[in-house]
This record gives sequence, C-alpha cells and structure tokens, in this order.
Amino acid sequence: MPKNMNEVFDYFDKELTDDDKEQLKQYPAIKFHHTLGRWIRNNFELWTTQSELKAWLIDKSFTHPDDMSNYIIEEYQKHLKNEN
Repeated sequence: MPKNMNEVFDYFDKELTDDDKEQLKQYPAIKFHHTLGRWIRNNFELWTTQSELKAWLIDKSFTHPDDMSNYIIEEYQKHLKNEN
C-alpha cells in the first residue's frame, strides 16, 4: 500500500500497461474518475481512516476521496510527462 506520491508513482510505473500510460497522458484526469479513480479510492483505502496515503493527502489539505484520487491521477500524469 503506497504511503505517499513517490510510492504511488512506483506502483503505477510497475502495474500500468504502456497503453494505460499513453491514455493517461492524452486525457484530463476527470475522464478516469469512474475507472482508475474508483480503483484508487477503493484499493488505496481512501474511504477509510486506516490509510497512510489518505493521512498524507489530508496533510496536503484534501478532505474528500474524490478530490484525493483526482489529485493522484493529475500528479501521475505530470510524472508521466516529466512535468514534476
């Protein structure tokens, strides 16, 4: 379970296909709200209080899992485009 964005990047770099990564580069994060976003919210435990990643995001001023997953996708898109 990732605890911060660097660990999220490492996880997605290993787990997502090249096609998935190309799709992420081409479309805005909101397009992935019901697919990758839902997966992130559920599998990274953003709906629970036990998640270290959620606590990390709360420290960054995010309060809702939808906003958290969107931020994760946007940051990963920047990572893919070498914009970080």
